[in-house]
Amino acid sequence: MQHLVTTATFSTHNGQLLGSVGSGGVAIALTGVLIAGIRQPKGSGGPEGVGNGKKGRIRHRLTSEQAQWTGVAAGTCYTVAGSIWTNAGDLSNAFASVFTSGGFGTAGLGAVSTLLAGIMYFRELAPARAAWTGIIAAGVWAQAGGIWGLPEAVILTGAHAIGAL
Repeated sequence: MQHLVTTATFSTHNGQLLGSVGSGGVAIALTGVLIAGIRQPKGSGGPEGVGNGKKGRIRHRLTSEQAQWTGVAAGTCYTVAGSIWTNAGDLSNAFASVFTSGGFGTAGLGAVSTLLAGIMYFRELAPARAAWTGIIAAGVWAQAGGIWGLPEAVILTGAHAIGAL
């Protein structure tokens, strides 16, 4: 009895596992994941899609933790993509300025980063709120630098490794 062994060829174009995506494309894709994963479709009839058959049902809903880390990844890509995506950075700046403007004494971006990390760790927010918190945190952490820059570095390194950016 003979065994025929074949190997499938898997190739990437210039090391791009996902093809030509770009930072704006990743931002669009992650935004789509957030919208699809946190919003209950209209006409679904309930949290499990009961009442309308398969029409309008959510297949996989993002948990709070998944939504916040997808938000961090999306917020990081927004920063890199620029253009229309800079509005997320403006939102992060506005949030941070509430605490760093002097109304709470001397507080820097490290304090705001710690506040956001505490909220993300100790509170289980609804997926939509968790996503917004992640997006805001990505912008604040990128500006704060230091240890707060690690999520951005990991996300961008991973995206470059698969050829997405």
